Amino acid sequence: IAIGRYYLDKSTNRAEVAFVVRDSWQGRGIGKFLFKHLRNIARSNGIAGFTAEVLTNNKPMQNIFNNCDQKLKMSISGGTYHYDIDFQ
Repeated sequence: IAIGRYYLDKSTNRAEVAFVVRDSWQGRGIGKFLFKHLRNIARSNGIAGFTAEVLTNNKPMQNIFNNCDQKLKMSISGGTYHYDIDFQ
Protein backbone atom coordinates (compact mmCIF):
# COMPACT_ATOMS: atom_id res chain seq x y z
CA ILE A 1 0.00 0.00 0.00
CA ALA A 2 3.02 2.30 0.40
CA ILE A 3 6.74 2.48 -0.13
CA GLY A 4 9.37 4.87 1.16
CA ARG A 5 13.12 5.19 0.97
CA TYR A 6 15.98 7.61 1.19
CA TYR A 7 19.17 8.01 -0.82
CA LEU A 8 22.26 9.29 0.97
CA ASP A 9 24.49 11.94 -0.57
CA LYS A 10 27.76 11.14 1.18
CA SER A 11 29.24 14.53 0.31
CA THR A 12 26.59 16.37 2.38
CA ASN A 13 25.54 13.59 4.81
CA ARG A 14 21.94 14.39 3.82
CA ALA A 15 19.52 12.04 2.15
CA GLU A 16 16.80 12.64 -0.40
CA VAL A 17 13.59 11.13 0.96
CA ALA A 18 10.66 9.92 -1.12
CA PHE A 19 7.55 7.91 -0.46
CA VAL A 20 4.26 7.12 -2.13
CA VAL A 21 0.96 5.84 -0.77
CA ARG A 22 -1.61 4.06 -2.92
CA ASP A 23 -4.50 6.44 -3.70
CA SER A 24 -7.11 4.32 -1.93
CA TRP A 25 -5.02 4.40 1.30
CA GLN A 26 -4.23 8.12 1.37
CA GLY A 27 -5.52 10.34 4.14
CA ARG A 28 -4.95 7.72 6.86
CA GLY A 29 -1.60 8.95 8.23
CA ILE A 30 0.54 6.41 6.37
CA GLY A 31 2.72 9.08 4.74
CA LYS A 32 3.34 10.74 8.10
CA PHE A 33 4.20 7.35 9.59
CA LEU A 34 6.63 6.59 6.75
CA PHE A 35 8.32 9.95 7.13
CA LYS A 36 8.82 9.49 10.88
CA HIS A 37 10.01 5.90 10.46
CA LEU A 38 12.52 6.84 7.75
CA ARG A 39 13.68 9.82 9.82
CA ASN A 40 14.32 7.58 12.84
CA ILE A 41 16.30 5.11 10.73
CA ALA A 42 18.32 7.91 9.10
CA ARG A 43 19.06 9.56 12.44
CA SER A 44 20.21 6.26 13.93
CA ASN A 45 22.60 5.96 10.97
CA GLY A 46 24.08 9.40 11.68
CA ILE A 47 22.46 11.19 8.74
CA ALA A 48 22.13 14.96 9.30
CA GLY A 49 18.83 15.53 7.48
CA PHE A 50 16.60 15.01 4.48
CA THR A 51 16.02 16.83 1.24
CA ALA A 52 12.89 16.46 -0.87
CA GLU A 53 11.40 17.74 -4.10
CA VAL A 54 7.60 18.16 -4.03
CA LEU A 55 5.34 19.35 -6.82
CA THR A 56 3.37 22.48 -5.92
CA ASN A 57 0.07 20.65 -6.47
CA ASN A 58 0.99 17.83 -4.04
CA LYS A 59 -0.61 19.37 -0.95
CA PRO A 60 -0.64 16.16 1.16
CA MET A 61 3.15 15.74 0.83
CA GLN A 62 3.72 19.44 1.55
CA ASN A 63 1.59 19.07 4.67
CA ILE A 64 3.74 16.20 5.94
CA PHE A 65 6.96 18.17 5.56
CA ASN A 66 5.54 21.52 6.72
CA ASN A 67 4.30 19.89 9.95
CA CYS A 68 7.20 17.54 10.67
CA ASP A 69 8.46 19.28 13.86
CA GLN A 70 11.95 19.54 12.38
CA LYS A 71 13.92 22.61 11.34
CA LEU A 72 13.26 23.11 7.66
CA LYS A 73 14.01 25.44 4.79
CA MET A 74 11.82 25.59 1.73
CA SER A 75 12.31 27.22 -1.65
CA ILE A 76 10.40 27.06 -4.92
CA SER A 77 11.62 26.79 -8.47
CA GLY A 78 9.20 26.37 -11.32
CA GLY A 79 6.49 24.00 -10.16
CA THR A 80 8.54 22.33 -7.43
CA TYR A 81 9.20 23.00 -3.77
CA HIS A 82 12.64 22.06 -2.48
CA TYR A 83 12.83 21.09 1.19
CA ASP A 84 15.90 20.89 3.42
CA ILE A 85 14.97 19.23 6.70
CA ASP A 86 17.48 19.18 9.57
CA PHE A 87 17.28 16.53 12.25
CA GLN A 88 17.36 17.85 15.80
